[in-house]
Amino acid sequence: MKPQRLSKGDTVGVVSPSWYGGEAFDHRIECGVAHLRGLGFNVKIAPHALNCAGHVSDTPENRAADLHAMFADPEVRAIIATIGGDHSCHLLPLLDWDLIRANPKIFMGFSDNTVLNVAIWTQTGLITFNGPTLMTDWAEYPKMPEYSERYALRALCEVKPLGVIEPSEWWTEEYLDWKKKEDLTRPRRRQRSEGWSWLGSGRAQGVLIGGCLESMQHLRGTPYWPEWEEGILFLETSEEKPAPTKVDSILMDYENMGMLGQIRGLLFARPYGYSAEERRQLREVIMERTQRYDFPIVTDMDFGHTSPIFTLPVGCRASINIEDRRFAIVEAAVS
Repeated sequence: MKPQRLSKGDTVGVVSPSWYGGEAFDHRIECGVAHLRGLGFNVKIAPHALNCAGHVSDTPENRAADLHAMFADPEVRAIIATIGGDHSCHLLPLLDWDLIRANPKIFMGFSDNTVLNVAIWTQTGLITFNGPTLMTDWAEYPKMPEYSERYALRALCEVKPLGVIEPSEWWTEEYLDWKKKEDLTRPRRRQRSEGWSWLGSGRAQGVLIGGCLESMQHLRGTPYWPEWEEGILFLETSEEKPAPTKVDSILMDYENMGMLGQIRGLLFARPYGYSAEERRQLREVIMERTQRYDFPIVTDMDFGHTSPIFTLPVGCRASINIEDRRFAIVEAAVS
């Protein structure tokens, strides 16, 4: 099931399914909203989205009510999360899947929003979008990175496949303190990209499923865990920076679950906060854990917690060709 495309003049709803940091972060909301409005969209912020209750934005009931309200609102065409966190899992037993299924709309977020991206897709069949949250790339100073904006708008607004995804020429993970508003003083320092790493062999086509590695852990053993038989698994790591040894143990779990024997390909984002040596170790871990299988693998890709990022539609078909160094999303994500 595909949501209708987003067009200029449409309304974008804003929710905080997990965390929101309170007044210190309001300028990020203002920048993200201003950018969306500059692109020609209207913006509607859910009633509880800008609340702050410690490690979450509000009660699970209020966060779920905001999500329900945005899906039910006939004016809202797309829903974007403010940011991630670690507690979108609170919402799962409260969500009205029939309401979401009856009102298919764009839902976009990454990091902890992985929980909702995957659960919405498994429970309703609705394609969701692993892409920038309002407070990250949409709110970047002095403007949203062109790479992130281009792929987000193509995914949400064009009724055609995204096609071949090209690596970004640069990336950044520099931390400028939002609480001190350092992020409003200058752009983050950029690093030249060395491109993606094309590992394994062959080619494959399958359905994109995945998101943040740590957030995927919330879904294991639940009714929201996907079927993997035609899956292209994509994974990224958060600013919590799980060590390569931790990633190794999770991938071993996937092997013991039989999951690696089912997927058709693996995409891994550039890890946030890793040294060059740690990135090398991560590639070694990935190759060791997948050596029994013959699917293609691409690592150091531009999605996840470094910036800029391209948007991955959960539930859409994609293809990987190692020989040609080609990754493409071959199915339109919207109707």
